[in-house]
Amino acid sequence: MSKGNSRIEELNRQNELLKEQNNLLREQNELLRQTASLPAKDDHEIFIENIDRDEMRSGLLVTSHRKKLWNVQIGLIQEFARVCKKHNLRWFAFYGTLLGAARHKGFIPWDDDSDVVMFRDDYEKFKRIARTEIKPPYFVDDWSDYRREDSENSFDDLEMHLPLITHEQERNVGWPFCYPSIKLRDSRTAMIAYPNRPDVNQGIFIDVFPLDAVPPFTDKTQQAKFNAARLLLQAIGYPDAVRKLIAQNARLVIPAEQLKTLLKMSHKRKVNALENFLRKNFDSPSHVDQLRDWTLIANRYSYDTADFKDVVYLPFEKIEVPAPIGWERILTNRYGDWHKMIYTHTHSFTNSADISYDKYFGNAAKKTILTDENSATSVLIEV
Repeated sequence: MSKGNSRIEELNRQNELLKEQNNLLREQNELLRQTASLPAKDDHEIFIENIDRDEMRSGLLVTSHRKKLWNVQIGLIQEFARVCKKHNLRWFAFYGTLLGAARHKGFIPWDDDSDVVMFRDDYEKFKRIARTEIKPPYFVDDWSDYRREDSENSFDDLEMHLPLITHEQERNVGWPFCYPSIKLRDSRTAMIAYPNRPDVNQGIFIDVFPLDAVPPFTDKTQQAKFNAARLLLQAIGYPDAVRKLIAQNARLVIPAEQLKTLLKMSHKRKVNALENFLRKNFDSPSHVDQLRDWTLIANRYSYDTADFKDVVYLPFEKIEVPAPIGWERILTNRYGDWHKMIYTHTHSFTNSADISYDKYFGNAAKKTILTDENSATSVLIEV
């Protein structure tokens, strides 16, 4: 065979190989194109109908973005319910979540939070259990797990790692130090209430509130214990106001020296003292509500414990939630004509089910918080 023919055959073989390679590349590109066109895998189970589409509900626009937020909250409710079922703890949908279940069979169209309540004994058990039962990406955000700036407080080494909230941040942002509750959060998401605190978990959350004994009381001892609990909560929420009362020699239901000792404690120790007192003095009350509402808020409600003696399940989007057996009386007590829709403000205008609070803030290790001492503004600056 001549050299010319050999050269032609070699070129032909190379051409065939190139064709095969091109065919393989085309197949790979087609697979990549098809994969890219598929919806991204979502770690969240879907609990909301038509979650990817905007829709009208009760004459109001509900966006896909809001539905995704709701979906995360139902996922949190399901995780909370799992732990409660495992440990035989009672809980109830309440406030706007109960109203939404009764009136809309799901979320109120403009709502962006979820609320559940537990009697004090179940609440305390959940707090103890949650530390080990709740795993990432879920996070237990307890109102006691912070340090509060106060020149008269003392901290031990075990508390120094807790996030410090300054007086300025408390004034400007309204940090809910005096709101006894747990927030169960999803760390894969963002619900930003404190734009200058990238170090604090700000995932989408549900609120878990304790129900305590409230008036009316037929027993003077119960009334005295309730008054003492209110003063303890005031000492946590507004310590300077209680110090002022002591200085004025005001008549107080707790001896001044005991109050002075309490006021010198760290925020976490104050909370533990209050919650131990409430747990020991629940005393099978005839009426319950949040102690917070009877201490720090003008609106007060008193719910008959008989309305909680059993549970019924109400439809809520694609799941069912437990409601107190007397849910209609409870809603009427709190809202009057609860069938009538009255718009209320949302809790956060900056939220996402797709981006974590970490990603929202960026790499916190490469950023710092600078606060203008002459103003209330705080900004993130690259360093």
